[in-house]
Amino acid sequence: MHPASPACTFPSVRSVKLIGLARHKFAVIALAAIALCSIFWSLLDIQGAVSHSRSFGVGAFENRFEEFRKTVQPHSVYGYVSDNAPNDPSARLEFYLTQYTLAPAFVKFTAEEPLVIVNFHSTKPDYGLLGVNKLAPVQDFGNGVILCRRAQR
Repeated sequence: MHPASPACTFPSVRSVKLIGLARHKFAVIALAAIALCSIFWSLLDIQGAVSHSRSFGVGAFENRFEEFRKTVQPHSVYGYVSDNAPNDPSARLEFYLTQYTLAPAFVKFTAEEPLVIVNFHSTKPDYGLLGVNKLAPVQDFGNGVILCRRAQR
């Protein structure tokens, strides 16, 4: 056959179609892989949220603050400090749970109030955190909950 004959153009058209088909297959497989990875990461996030809520849910906070709640007067004002890292997303969540648990008392996210609730996560309180915030322990209620008094200026 002569190279310019029409029969010679069919193999190149066929190879173009095969290349296009291979690209489409690759794109579909890549999208499926991305979707599977996304589902996997979502399941890990859900599992982490479920395991975290077991230890830091409303019920757990009510139990932790049970002894302290017995001493709270309605409409009292307290500051709040925690040993969480400032950039920890659970720090704000725990503050809101503390507010909810101690209502109708007012809890502010500051150490500038005369009485401050300190929320420690370990069995040994970090008294360095108290010193930095100029707080003196008044009463330890257990479970990492300490009521402190702000030092006079």
